[in-house]
Amino acid sequence: MFRHRLGGALRALAFLITVVLASGSIALAQIGGAVLSGTVTANDQPVPGAAVTASGSNRVLHAITDARGSFTIPAVPIGTYDLNVVAAQGQAALRVDLTSSGAHVTVALSQLKEIGRTAVTARPPVRGSGTDLSLNAEALARSPAGGSLPNLLIQLPGAARGANGVVHINGDHGDINYIVDGVQIPQELNRVVGSEFDPNDIAFVEALQGAYPAQYGERFASVININTRNGAGAPGPIGDVTFGSYAHVDSTLGYHTNVGPGSLVVAFRNERGNRGLDPPNFDSPHNAFSNSNQFLRYTLPTGPNYLNLTVSRSYQTYQIPNDVASGQPASTDDVETQEDLFSALQFRHPIGDHGSLSFGPSFKRSRIRDFGDPNNDFVFGEAGNPGAPTDCANAVSSAGPVVNGVVTNPQPNPSVNYGNTTCGFSLNGDRTAIDVGGNLDYVNRSAKHELAFGGLYDATHVAKNYAVTLQPGNFLAPIFTPATPGAPYTVVDSSPNVGHLAAVYFQDAWKMGTNWQLDYGVRGDSFTVGSAQFATGFGQLSPRVKLTRFFGTRDSVYAYYGRFFTPFSLENVSPLAAYTLNLPLQANVAQFDLRPQRDSVYEIGGHFALGRGDLGVRIMQKNATDLIDDTQVGTTNLHQDINFAQGRIATQTAYYQLGLPRAGRFYAAITHTYSVNKGCETQLLAPCFGVATDWTPADHDQRIDVTSGLIANDRHGGWFSLDGEYGSGLSSALNPNGGISCGGDSFSQGGPCKRTPHLTFDAEKGIALHGGMALTLRVHNLFNDRYFVTFANAQGNHYAPPRTFDVGLRFNTK
Repeated sequence: MFRHRLGGALRALAFLITVVLASGSIALAQIGGAVLSGTVTANDQPVPGAAVTASGSNRVLHAITDARGSFTIPAVPIGTYDLNVVAAQGQAALRVDLTSSGAHVTVALSQLKEIGRTAVTARPPVRGSGTDLSLNAEALARSPAGGSLPNLLIQLPGAARGANGVVHINGDHGDINYIVDGVQIPQELNRVVGSEFDPNDIAFVEALQGAYPAQYGERFASVININTRNGAGAPGPIGDVTFGSYAHVDSTLGYHTNVGPGSLVVAFRNERGNRGLDPPNFDSPHNAFSNSNQFLRYTLPTGPNYLNLTVSRSYQTYQIPNDVASGQPASTDDVETQEDLFSALQFRHPIGDHGSLSFGPSFKRSRIRDFGDPNNDFVFGEAGNPGAPTDCANAVSSAGPVVNGVVTNPQPNPSVNYGNTTCGFSLNGDRTAIDVGGNLDYVNRSAKHELAFGGLYDATHVAKNYAVTLQPGNFLAPIFTPATPGAPYTVVDSSPNVGHLAAVYFQDAWKMGTNWQLDYGVRGDSFTVGSAQFATGFGQLSPRVKLTRFFGTRDSVYAYYGRFFTPFSLENVSPLAAYTLNLPLQANVAQFDLRPQRDSVYEIGGHFALGRGDLGVRIMQKNATDLIDDTQVGTTNLHQDINFAQGRIATQTAYYQLGLPRAGRFYAAITHTYSVNKGCETQLLAPCFGVATDWTPADHDQRIDVTSGLIANDRHGGWFSLDGEYGSGLSSALNPNGGISCGGDSFSQGGPCKRTPHLTFDAEKGIALHGGMALTLRVHNLFNDRYFVTFANAQGNHYAPPRTFDVGLRFNTK
């Protein structure tokens, strides 16, 4: 039965959603772009009537300076822009990085007939959080992490490396919000390997780390704001090919050209190798992977407006590495495939030079398939059973008749200590999520205020077919197939889920003179989810407020408070399937008791000029109710959201950024994180089933993270780049120094409960060749630190990659 929790306030919210969406079409998006502004001078005097052209993000924008020599271009997507200014007094050329906070440049004209293009690297915005950052196409392409989304994310402040490419940022489990060309990517499936978006299609990225305004919702570890591939200059191809360790081959071919009045960019990537995931053993067999990606972007100007179409498709395959050391046969052939199609159409309309309106539809289809190897999976499961070989068969001592698929009156066997590893499981799963959604966003700027409002809606259908087979000799076969009590038994869940999500927001940035700014707003979220056995819904109004004190153009301090609302995944195991699989632990059919996570966030921070660079500081405390985590179905790759009654996350981060000559950069960050949870409270596949648990470190809790790196560009078009990462290790159930297991109220009974501290360096050398080509040499894990990413952890045991080498060739580099 549908459980309505919105109340009067959210019924009013639903009305507002209807009003907002009735005024436009649909898509999930950022507010309609940033503002590019500036002042043009000659001989220190303002130049009126100068022609300003900004080229980037697949479009060409124009402005004319006013009597004060000023210009403003509104509704500009984040990205890198070539700015050209022409007047009777001379000309100038700049390259400007534009973030969501906007950019203001001062342009001095020159009488020289040939001028070079000066790069203006975006300073960290003093109006954002203390640790926000942005990277342009050149920085992305020349980083040792280029081409790998997890390696890019791990360099963010407060990032901890998890198993198989999962990255935990700012103490959160992995709730990263990806916004692509103004559209938020739905993430409905529970994904434990693979990436949501191909990093080779990123031309500019802005990472927002905190102090989120009301426009952002659902996921709050970090907001990754992406501007995709775009063409500039004469039509032509761009591409690269790389060969490396573990038979790694990676190639990309792209082309940009004009089609009618619009600009078209297409690209194709193919990658494969023999080490796709972090294996449980030092050199586990069966670890090949492949990645195929196709990308298209078309931008069409229509007067002052423009339409932007983005289409991305990827297909990834992964062999699941075999844990031979723990008894898994080396010949086991478990495989997972992932297919994602994402498309978005955005219309943006500037309103004079002071506002903008944006809207458009979006669509995403994601399919994940798991192919098990039953016989070998059962052998592995039996090897991992800590009890007697007959425990799986004897876990239920007796049961009543099966009524409408429900086992009645199950009696657990008190002599069997049943747990997640008592039985062997094999998974054949097929799940597909289809999202159709949309938004409308409006912003209006004045001298003192920047008012914005918007609304969004997303409809989701998750079709699933889970077939979870228990080993021969299990507790279900005697009940369901008494004629063959020793045979395997398969629990099937094919009940689709349907979800609806809607939100509205209002926010204002009030400039109270030159030294103070008050950002305030409110966001309302509502979502429902239903299936054959349940229907429920939730909602929340979330106020957010931030007060900033400025000390000139480079120094600021701020205080922030915000309420957050995070829906649980719309993919989940049905209550009946959960009950059947956990029959020895549950007397009744599982209740669908998942809840959204609700947070109160307190944050202080600021930016401080330190030499030519910027020191950002961010201190955050998050108090969570019904904290969302996940757990496995047996030992399979099928995961299910669960709730802990409470969660506490505290982070303290210092982040230093320094621009280097020729648009290079240096950065260094250190973060202390404390992430704990208490009181597992979920019946759906949770390991607690009402058992009280005290404060316990989260499986992704890493107390100390340090990252640093640089990109040094030379005079010939080449570069040298270096990334370093130190982590103190994730939570472990075993004492790495020997002795008893970890645990207890002190979190470290029996020794330090973290494994494994590690220090790694990645480096790349780019050598410029003729004709815009470059030779690249790259090494990962320079000192070959073979550490455990996770050990005796809820994520399992996983080894980090060893030292690897790559050599590549790029053409038409910039």
